[in-house]
Amino acid sequence: MSARSVGSGSRSSSSGSRSASPRKLLSRALILDAAFAIVDADDVNELTMSRLGRGLGADPSAVYRHFRNKDELLLAMADVLMDEVIASFEAVDEPIENLRRTIWAMRTAYLRRPALARAVSARFTGGPSEARNVTIMIESMQRLGYDRDEAIARTRAIAEMSLGHIIMTADVLALTLPQQVFDLDLARHYYAAPIAPTEALTRAELLAAARADSDTVFHTMIETFLRGLATDAPKKRR
Repeated sequence: MSARSVGSGSRSSSSGSRSASPRKLLSRALILDAAFAIVDADDVNELTMSRLGRGLGADPSAVYRHFRNKDELLLAMADVLMDEVIASFEAVDEPIENLRRTIWAMRTAYLRRPALARAVSARFTGGPSEARNVTIMIESMQRLGYDRDEAIARTRAIAEMSLGHIIMTADVLALTLPQQVFDLDLARHYYAAPIAPTEALTRAELLAAARADSDTVFHTMIETFLRGLATDAPKKRR
């Protein structure tokens, strides 16, 4: 932020009492930080361009110079999550392990903010971090022996399967306490899941139980897919 200093030789207003407030210079990064703060403190539904402007001490119209609307802002926030994915895992020489790490890092990044995940995880962000993540996954598929077209098809399959489950988990985490109790009780009844009696759980314990139950299902889903990739790939090399 920069402000114009006023020296002794500066012109004063005719009344001598009025002074102009310095205008805050906004950047995309500053706006995104403020947007994440609102989502983390309240909810994605509380995020508005006017609230962002007020919180940043700027005219709301200044926000529109960087983001045309809330939808564009949300997609930019989703690409920040994709950047967190890249930063949170260390690549190794084994392509199956790289795929596993990428998918779990994506799940962790999205579910750190379930409300935002519900709003954006079904969308393409169009940003550089998303593009980089897709490239990493396609390259891992190619290293398994798949040609580019096959690698693209399998990358899209595992990504959309994973994102679908992420949305489902985010939806569960957003349920009311009675709704979560109902869902977990039915999971225990239908699948004999090892869940403690839900009636005795606190809100925090219930959220942890719901997340653990979902993580178990996600693990089975992803490992089944990865085993299939590993089984098919050597046949293509031969």
